[in-house]
Amino acid sequence: MSTEKKLYFALLNSGWIRREFASTQLPEMNRTAGVKLVWENPEKSWGHPIYSNRNAIVQRFLKTDCDFLMMQDDDIIPWHNPAEMVWMDKDVVGSPAKVRQNGQQINWVAFIHDPARAGYYAVDMATCPSGVDLVPVDIVGTGLICIKRKVLETLGPGSFTVENDEFGVCKWGTDFAFCKRARAAGFDVYTTPHRVCEHMKEGGLLESTGYDDSDYFCHDNTKYGLYWGDWAIIQKDWKFIKDIFREEGVRRVAEFGTGLSSFLMSERAEVVSYETDPTAAEAMTAKITPENRLTIKVWDGKTPPDLAGFDMIFIDGPPGGVADGRKYAYEAASASGTPLILTHDSGREGEIAWAKASLWRDYEVVGTNGTHQQRCELWKKR
Repeated sequence: MSTEKKLYFALLNSGWIRREFASTQLPEMNRTAGVKLVWENPEKSWGHPIYSNRNAIVQRFLKTDCDFLMMQDDDIIPWHNPAEMVWMDKDVVGSPAKVRQNGQQINWVAFIHDPARAGYYAVDMATCPSGVDLVPVDIVGTGLICIKRKVLETLGPGSFTVENDEFGVCKWGTDFAFCKRARAAGFDVYTTPHRVCEHMKEGGLLESTGYDDSDYFCHDNTKYGLYWGDWAIIQKDWKFIKDIFREEGVRRVAEFGTGLSSFLMSERAEVVSYETDPTAAEAMTAKITPENRLTIKVWDGKTPPDLAGFDMIFIDGPPGGVADGRKYAYEAASASGTPLILTHDSGREGEIAWAKASLWRDYEVVGTNGTHQQRCELWKKR
């Protein structure tokens, strides 16, 4: 009896395919030992809306004798050979891709349902044990997904249809709707921390240097139950900040925007953090431990607070989408005359404009941790 697996592969596209897919990924998949690749003509997998395209692919797959269906979006580039995922032999496995907005990494496309958090939260790949290749989850993204035949035979060709409420408003998108149906039918869903993808929807390969992968060594965040990214600093930022503290002898910090950085910095210095969201301020205050020299104050987002006597000001809030975002934080920091000002998300359009208006005259950039949009920049008073 043959142990060869037949993999039906469909590349969802918009009328063209990436050169790196044709020159590198496809030949590698074709060479996978023990896997027979059936590549669907990409002219067939070009269509919108996306759930309709996926359902049409499922119909064509079910007419074959293939063991697995794999679908990949044309803006996904895997850092591995996707054909090898069939040997995991699981009902549903999603290779996680990074989700970004405004140049920031927000999370990985893999979610677990937690009633205590009133919904779904993204899996923090940095907390997955290094030896674990599969993690059970509730939802995975469909950007690169491998599905066993019996799942689609059970759910039928309409399994990727979005779910609307009684008013016709979309309640669950394609990814969530499919995974919820699969789990309700008794199938297991997994993600794989060591077989990740780059999502090219908003950033290119150059920009990807600003983001850290799932096996990064720093786990300083775990004690607070807070994740890297998701509007907070990432591991690369924290390394940069620690270097500043050591080299500049920072002892007292004023911060705009309370979050993971507040707790980590307050292990090394006195931190006064100004937060515009009272609910968030209350929740963060409850996380303060004796190890943290941290004071959280609710700020109206406009009135300059008392910034006298600080060695450094860290601007990481309010969120860019709130009113004028960080405009008033930049103005207050500049007017304070504080020797050092550290800015987060320094490559975003708003931050560049506010820095130009408030900092350029009296401060100069003396350090940065990259060219990416969400980079940190250290400004020193001239």
